[in-house]
Amino acid sequence: MMTRKSLLLFYLIASQWGLFSQTIDSTETNKHVLLTDRFIVEAAFFSNSKSVVFKVDGNLPSRPIDFGETLGLKREGNTADLNFIWRFSKQNKWYANLNYFAVRNDQSVILEDEVKWGNSQYPAGIILDSGFDVDMFRIFFGRVISKGNKHELSAGMGLHTMNIRTYVQGSAFLGNVGFTFDPERKSVRVLAPVPNIGIRYVYAPFKRLALAARAEWFSLSIGDYKGLLWDISPSAYFQLFDNIGVGLSYKYFNAKIDMNRKVWKGSADLLYQGPLISITGNF
Repeated sequence: MMTRKSLLLFYLIASQWGLFSQTIDSTETNKHVLLTDRFIVEAAFFSNSKSVVFKVDGNLPSRPIDFGETLGLKREGNTADLNFIWRFSKQNKWYANLNYFAVRNDQSVILEDEVKWGNSQYPAGIILDSGFDVDMFRIFFGRVISKGNKHELSAGMGLHTMNIRTYVQGSAFLGNVGFTFDPERKSVRVLAPVPNIGIRYVYAPFKRLALAARAEWFSLSIGDYKGLLWDISPSAYFQLFDNIGVGLSYKYFNAKIDMNRKVWKGSADLLYQGPLISITGNF
C-alpha cells in the first residue's frame, strides 16, 4: 500500500516527465523539416552554363575538342534536376540521397579549323554535325555526426555514375588510307562511375528557414582509368506550408575522366554550374 510520501514522489516524477516530454515535443515541432522529416523530395529547374571537352584517340594524333568553342554548341541550357533524401534509421542518423539530371545538345557548324576524331579527320570548311548526351546519376549514404536544435552536420560516401554519349558526322578523310571520303557517323559511349566522399551541413535559424551546403569530392586512378570530381551546392529553403516548400541553390559540378578502354580511348571534361529554383515536398 502506497504511503502519502510515495504518492507525492510519484506525482512529482510524473509531472516532471510530462513537462520534459512537452519540451521535447515543442523542440521537435519548432525544427525545420530538413532536420526532422524522413522523406524530402525536390524538383528543380537548373539553368546552367557548361563547358564540354571531349577527346577520342585513334591512329591520328588528336587534341581535346571544346564542343562549345570549336563545334559551336550552346554554352547555356536548362534542364530538370531531381533530388530525394530518405532517413532510413530509427533515430534519423542515417540517410540516403539520390540525385539525377540530364543534358542533351546537338548542333551543325561550318568548321573553321581541322578536327581529328579517332581515325578520321574533318577539314576546315565542311559542315559537321555533332552532339552529346550526359545522364548523371548520384547516390550518397551519409551519417549525422553532430546535431542540435538548429543544425546538423553529416558525412559519408557515394557514387556519381555518368552515362556519356557523343558523336560527330561530316565529310571526313580516313587517316590510315589517304584521302578517302567517309560520311559515317562516329560515336562513342561510356558508363563512367566515380566514387566520392562528402559532407553536408544544415543550419535552420527559424522553423521555416534553412540554409544548407553540400560538398563532394574524389580523385581516382586505377589502371587505365582516371577520374576527378567536384560537386558543390549551397542552398536556401523556405517552408511555405507543412509539407511544401521552395528552394534556391547553386550547383557546381566538374568531372574529368581519362580512359584507355576499348569502348573509348580518350578523355571527357564536363563542367556545369548555375542556379536552381526548386519545389520541395516533405513527409
